[in-house]
Formats: sequence, structure tokens, C-alpha cells
Amino acid sequence: MHDDVVITGIGALTPVGNDRESSWEAMVEGRSGVGPITAFDPAGMSTRIAAEVKSFRPSDHFDAKRAKRISRFTAFAVVAAREAVADAKLNIDDDNRDRVAVVVNAAVAGFDTIEAATRQLVAGEEPSAYFVPYSLTNMPSCEVAIDLGVHGPVNANALACTSGLYALMDARRLILSGEADVVICGGTDAGVTPSFMNGLSTMGALSRRNDDPGAASRPFDVDREGFVLGEGAVIMVLESAEHARRRGATAYAAVSGAALTCDAFHVSHPLPTGEYATAAIRSALQRAAVAPDDIDYVCAHGTSTKANDATETKALRAALGAALDRIPVSSPKSTVGHLLGGAGALNAMVCALAIRDGVVPPTINLNSPDPECDLDHVPNVARRVPVRTAMANAFGFGGQNCVAVFTAPDPL
Repeated sequence: MHDDVVITGIGALTPVGNDRESSWEAMVEGRSGVGPITAFDPAGMSTRIAAEVKSFRPSDHFDAKRAKRISRFTAFAVVAAREAVADAKLNIDDDNRDRVAVVVNAAVAGFDTIEAATRQLVAGEEPSAYFVPYSLTNMPSCEVAIDLGVHGPVNANALACTSGLYALMDARRLILSGEADVVICGGTDAGVTPSFMNGLSTMGALSRRNDDPGAASRPFDVDREGFVLGEGAVIMVLESAEHARRRGATAYAAVSGAALTCDAFHVSHPLPTGEYATAAIRSALQRAAVAPDDIDYVCAHGTSTKANDATETKALRAALGAALDRIPVSSPKSTVGHLLGGAGALNAMVCALAIRDGVVPPTINLNSPDPECDLDHVPNVARRVPVRTAMANAFGFGGQNCVAVFTAPDPL
């Protein structure tokens, strides 16, 4: 059945809120989380803005030793996972801990930790003995497992900007294969560092609208010039519908189907035809047993770059056909920036909460729609509309295309 795996808990740390509900409220209201960089002095850089998580101190969440050692992207994941588990009212004990898995993906991983250690070495100082393990891509998954005391399968994948959405696809497989009853999954990243941002800026990927940060992320607008780097984590609790039913849980949505394809074209540019993004959309719909006419909302990847937004539009047109003319398509990156490894998981959260609340968040800063992106992008103001079926897109460097379909859950 298409509702065989359901979302029962969600936790989030984003540039517009330090939990799920405050983040959702800000996105629905169209409040931007973009501002001048505070993590370091960006003087002299061509891009001096980012979407940072605000007022986050590891010492508020961990003991002194752990707070000092833990990488920012891992700390985000652990805190969001705690919220997700509490939201799901999931009690982890000796009876079930071997049947709980963790899949937390990242793209940048511990870039900040490596960068700090490199600066220490250049200055003739001794870096932390823990900088190597704390910089690894699997560390958020492992730290979540340690924090919650679970012993089921624990893994991590790096799929660039598709990482967070693919975590849900991987989690669904673990549940359907019988390897786990529950999977704590999602994406995290914290890439607001001097070298990472300089690298993206040199590629021409970032917006340079430094004097107007709130208007810098403008997906599908004719004046878009690049994405805004963000940071944060979104973590979810997925479980089989039967398991959720037995324990009396409440479901946000069902993860009804997902697909992954590759352009095999270029390390950073999408295939201009959108052929394999189209294939991912079609495969996800087929696996979810959903037709284009069933879709009520598309949460777009919508990065605010020239190539991505135009290619995504082509792929949606090719896959959804005439049905697309009535489907709202919005991009949360207009408010939170691009969370990289966390971006796809955030899109999944938006789909789940749109189904719960019957509201579609807007694409802000959409003042002059690009004729090449001729869709209903819900400009600037949220829209009340029943959502029973939603689709999330995530596309990444290397040509990776991940699409997932979410449906209103059957009563548990």
C-alpha cells in the first residue's frame, strides 16, 4: 500500500526557527532568514550574506566536554533528532532499541571542523584530537544513535543537495525490507565557512546581493543571480504504518514513493533538457501509485540559480503535463536559503506540514517571474488550499535527482 511508511515525528533547526513549528510559521509568513554573515568576518569577500541558524549554542544542549568537541552540523542533527523523537512520542527502550535505525545525510559534513584544524596547524598549534572523527560524514548518524541509545542499522550518504531527501528514501527501504521498524532520518549541514563560501563564490553560484540580504534568494524570478548558502537540520521519525498503529502514534503523512536518477552530465550544471530529473519525477509517481492529476502541491528544489530553476521547470512540465497548470509550486529556499544536505529533508517537512495544515508556503521575492519558469509559484503570500498529495524535489551537484511523493495518511 502507498501508506505503508509514515512520518510520525519532525524536528528542525533552520535559519528562521530553532524548532519545527517556529520554522514552519516563518516560512508560511514569508519571513527571510538571510542576513550578514556572523560566523566569521567576510570583509573582502564577494558574498557577505548567508542564512545562518540564529542563537544556537551547543552548551545549551550538551555537557561542557561534548559541547566543545561536537561539530556544528552534528549538533544540529542531534538536537533536531531529539525534537523529532519527542514529537513522535517514541519511547526507546531495551525492547525496541535494536529495531530503530538512523540515516542522517550531509553534503558538506565537518567542513568547519577541518577548516578550524587547518588554521590551527598553520598557526603552529595542536588541533583537537577529535577533529578527524567529528568531521566525518557519518558522525551525525552515529551521534544521534549514541544520544538516543539505538542499535539498529546506522548509515550516512553524501549525495550533495539531494542528501536530505534521499535519507527518507533509504529509510523507507530499511522499513520495507524488514531491517527496522523505525528510522530516524533526515539531513544536516553547516557550510558557512570562509573557504567553502569562497569556493562557491568563485564558481559563480552565490548571490552577491549584499546590500539587500532579505531579497537575495529569489527562485524563479528573472533577476535571480545565485543561491544563498544556508545551514541547519531537519530530522524525521519514519515507521511502518502498522508499527505506528500498534503504539497509537499520529502520522503527518505517508512517504508513498521516491526515486533517484543521475544526469551523468556535469559536476555542477544540470542537464539542460531536464531529461533525468523528469525520469525521477515519473518514477516516484509510479512507485507511489499517484497520477499527475493527483498532485496538490510541489515543493520545488528552486535554488535561485539561472540554470537550476529553468531546468526544474522543464522537468516538471515534461513529467506532469497539463496537470501542472493548476498545481502550486513554491520554493522554501526563498526564505531559508540552501541548506545543502539539509535542503531535501526541509522540503519533505514542508510537504508533510502542508498536508497537515492545508497551506502552501510562498516563494518570496518573486516580483518579476521569469518567462522560462512559467508556473504558479505562489508569489510572496501563502495560500490556503487542501493538500492530500505533495511532491518534493531535490537536485544536486554531480547531476543527482531525488524526488519523493507524500500523501495524507490513512487513519492509524
